[in-house]
Amino acid sequence: MSKKTTVILGAGFSKNSGVPVQTEFSNYLVESYAIGDFDKAVSKIIKRYIKNVFGYSKGNAYPQLDDILTSIDIAINSGHNLGAGYSYTHLELIRKVIVYRIISILEGFYKYSRHAAKFVRVLLRDYPEVDFVVLNWDTVLEKNIYEMEEPIGIDYVNGGEEIKGLGNSLKISKVVKVLKVHGSCNWMYCNNCRVLINDLKSSISPLKRTGFTRMDILLLKDLEGVDINYDNIENKKCFRCGNVLSSHIATQSYRNSFKVNSFSNIWAKAEKSLSLSDKWIFVGYSLPQNDYEFKHLLKIAELKLSHKKKTKLNIDVVLLNSDSTAVRYKSFFGDKINMVCNEGIEEYLNYL
Repeated sequence: MSKKTTVILGAGFSKNSGVPVQTEFSNYLVESYAIGDFDKAVSKIIKRYIKNVFGYSKGNAYPQLDDILTSIDIAINSGHNLGAGYSYTHLELIRKVIVYRIISILEGFYKYSRHAAKFVRVLLRDYPEVDFVVLNWDTVLEKNIYEMEEPIGIDYVNGGEEIKGLGNSLKISKVVKVLKVHGSCNWMYCNNCRVLINDLKSSISPLKRTGFTRMDILLLKDLEGVDINYDNIENKKCFRCGNVLSSHIATQSYRNSFKVNSFSNIWAKAEKSLSLSDKWIFVGYSLPQNDYEFKHLLKIAELKLSHKKKTKLNIDVVLLNSDSTAVRYKSFFGDKINMVCNEGIEEYLNYL
C-alpha cells in the first residue's frame, strides 16, 4: 500500500450525492429555489441578467455557469460596465445574488450516498496518510467525514479561523487535510481586515454567508416590496473588525481569482501534497481542456521529485461511462496510469 495518497475530487464525486455538475447549474440558477418572495425575486434578477447580457429567450439553452460568472468577474476586476445597463457596481450585486443561489443549490441538493460515504470511510480507515484536493465548492466530502463514527477533524490549510463554539465536542482522533483550490461555499471572508472564516459544519445560512447588506437590498429594485427580515441577512460579522463577511469562492476567471487572498497558498500546498504522494486517485474529474492552471499544477507535481523517488507515481482514475475522458487521462499521464475504472465509485470500491 502507498505511504501517502492524494485524492483529487471533481464534480462527478459530488454528483453521487445529488449535487448538480456545472453543465446543469444554469437551469437551476433560475428555475429552482423560487419558494418564498425573496427567492422568486432572486430568480427574476438572474433571469433578466441572462436575457440582457446573453440574449437568452425561452426555449433556448441557458449560458454555462462559467461564462455567466466570468463575464461578471472580469468586468468587476477591470472596473468596466457590461453595457449601459450594468455598471461594475451593479455587477457586484448581481454576483452576490448568483453566489447566494449557487450556495443554496449546493446545500439544498445534497443527499446521503452510501457509496460516497464508504469510499471516504475506507480511505481514512485503511490508508496510512490521505490528503484531499477538491475542485468543487460544495461540502459533500466534509459531510461524509463528519458522518463517520470516528471523530475526525478537517484542516483546510487556508490560514482561516474556525467559527467558535460550533465544532464537535468529541476529541478528534486525527485531522485530514482538505485543500479546496477553488474555495468553498462554507468559507467567509472579510474584505476589510482580510481574515478568512471556516464554517466547518455549514451552520450559517446561505443568505448570511453571501454578505448582503441593507444597502445591497435597497439597490436591488426587484426586492422592493419584498418582506425581508434583515436580521437573517447581515447577522454574521467579522469577529475582529465588525465588517460584514462575504463568500470566498474562485470562479473561472482564472488569472484573477487564484492570485489573491488565500488561493495562492492553497495551490502551493496542493502542489506539495501531490508531489510528495506515491499514489493519486482521481474521482469524477474530467481533466477538461480549459482547466489549464490545474493541469499545469498536476504536471509540475508529477515531475518535480520523480527523479528522487524509488517507485514511479501510481494513478487511479474513477469515472462514469466516459471513454473520451479515459483517453484524455492516458494521453496526459501515460504509463503512470495504474487503472481507469469507468463504472463509478461503486465499482472502484472493489479495488480498494
